[in-house]
Amino acid sequence: MGDMLGNALSGLVSYQRALATTSHNIANADTEGYSRQKVDFATRIPSQAGNLSIGSGVNVSSISRVYDSFTVDQLRHSQAAFSQADSYYQLTSQVDNALADTELGLSASLSRFYNSLQDVADNPSSISARQLMLAEAQGLGDRFADLSSQMDTLGREVNTRISASVSDINGLSSQIAEINLMISKTQGKFSSDANDLLDQRDQALLSLNELIGTTSVEQSDGTVSVFIGNGEALVLGERAIAMRAVSNVFEPGRTEIAMDIGGSTAVISDSLRGGSLGGTLSFRDGVLNDTRNELGRITVAIADTLNGLNRSGMNLKGAQGSDIFSVPGPEVYRSKSNTSGAELSAQITDMSALTGNNTVIRLDGSGWRFFDETSGAELTNVTGSGSVANPFIVDGVSVSLTSPAVVGDQFLLRPTQGAADGLKVVMTDPAGIAAAAATRSSADLNNIGSGKVSETDVVDSSNPNLLDPVDIQFLSATSYQINGAGSFSFTSGSDITINGNKVVITGSPEAGDHFTIGANTNALGDNRNLLKMAAAESSKVLNGGSASIQDTVNGLVGDIAVATRSSQINQQSQENLLNQTRNNHQSISGVNLDEEAANLLKFQQAYQAAAQAAGVANDLFQSLMAVFR
Repeated sequence: MGDMLGNALSGLVSYQRALATTSHNIANADTEGYSRQKVDFATRIPSQAGNLSIGSGVNVSSISRVYDSFTVDQLRHSQAAFSQADSYYQLTSQVDNALADTELGLSASLSRFYNSLQDVADNPSSISARQLMLAEAQGLGDRFADLSSQMDTLGREVNTRISASVSDINGLSSQIAEINLMISKTQGKFSSDANDLLDQRDQALLSLNELIGTTSVEQSDGTVSVFIGNGEALVLGERAIAMRAVSNVFEPGRTEIAMDIGGSTAVISDSLRGGSLGGTLSFRDGVLNDTRNELGRITVAIADTLNGLNRSGMNLKGAQGSDIFSVPGPEVYRSKSNTSGAELSAQITDMSALTGNNTVIRLDGSGWRFFDETSGAELTNVTGSGSVANPFIVDGVSVSLTSPAVVGDQFLLRPTQGAADGLKVVMTDPAGIAAAAATRSSADLNNIGSGKVSETDVVDSSNPNLLDPVDIQFLSATSYQINGAGSFSFTSGSDITINGNKVVITGSPEAGDHFTIGANTNALGDNRNLLKMAAAESSKVLNGGSASIQDTVNGLVGDIAVATRSSQINQQSQENLLNQTRNNHQSISGVNLDEEAANLLKFQQAYQAAAQAAGVANDLFQSLMAVFR
């Protein structure tokens, strides 16, 4: 009877705990991150009665989480990947909306401006057409400034997101460290899993992966260590290592992420991946920087090309044209850690070689070295020594030192990033638009040969003798002199370049034939220079002479559209994968109320049966005691 009572009582205790665990599952059915728990039963050690082994009842051997570490790792990875893709897409789509707007987009603004140039070419003496052209030029400048302002706004949004993410990450890492401490104490004291604490830590790790991709390693004491980037520790057992938002070493308005590693502060922005923070950093260092630089490069190309062409023409006042636009030059930033007072100056010298990429310039023990800011790759095509007489030439930009530097000094060259915001229309008088060519050519009416001279083409508007009269007199069918001096060989159809002007004489001139070049005065109906300006959008002035402004604009808009669509597809794909992984995890660890209701009924019946067995044992004992009364 004692054995029977002991068995019954062990069943009562065990099924009471099973019922408590089931009710705990039901109560937490909607608790985020909760893993359902199950009770594991084990028989007690039996007692011996002679040759017989008599059962001693049941014990609860453990109460464990229904948990699959592989699925949980998948869920964290999927969460980090989706958050990165979602953040990147949301930011990139803002750039796409700004550039591709059919009314206010970059292509539309450029088309309106170049159409106004064609209107002046159609009626070069019209003041109203010229006024409209200057108005459209101002509108183009305003549009570039607006686009630049939108990129700056996005840059500030990125800084805000970075600072907020750093604060949230520090909060979660501290929470994980605190839970680690409680888990190690609980498991050390009771030698059993702290199921609810483990769930809380898993949920904190999942929330952390929403912000930044992590890897975690479980330790023997039940704690986990969390690492980010290239293995930088964020949590080591019961200690959290704080991240900090700091200013960029070159640009105070650019926020970076740093950690204290090995007793010194190290910037780790470039190594961080995954999560919304990874997507934000990827957008800033990719799409945002590239768009800013390319907008600036397009701005510089427009201003440089049209200013040069306007200087090559003759305005309504009979003078050589002047600049239409002004545009800021390249920017050079000193590192705040520089120990010398050295400065660098820079100017664009070769438009066709200009890439717009930012360059880090560093002086170390082996000399001056140059690195692409985005990729970190070292540039090997830099020439020059850096002096004023022999400047460095970096992708079409001339860079020279204004004073000596010391080892360890570094600088950031931004050749075009500030150009879009600084584009200004400096021409205010519509009569200053040089629609006519600066010079014209003619053949003497008394020529006896069949030679014909082309219209002049100004190839160097800065030549001080550009407007000086030139007389080309043929000495024979194969030679000529210029202004009565020299003897030059003649080949029909070959270029003749004089004082910045180029002409081509074809046919067969005779000895004594004259051809002249002179200033194109009183040429109100001449539109030759404006035709060149209107066609400048299609001129191959960029990428080594292989791309036009129009090609580059279309390329920028197209690249952003492709990047946006690609990021959208990636975001949707990662969202589907996250949902699948989450559903898989829920199917393993989630609470099924139907299953818990069935368990509740099963354990209730088992408890009642154990109680009935205890009652029978009691009745038998009472009957036995009655015999001895």
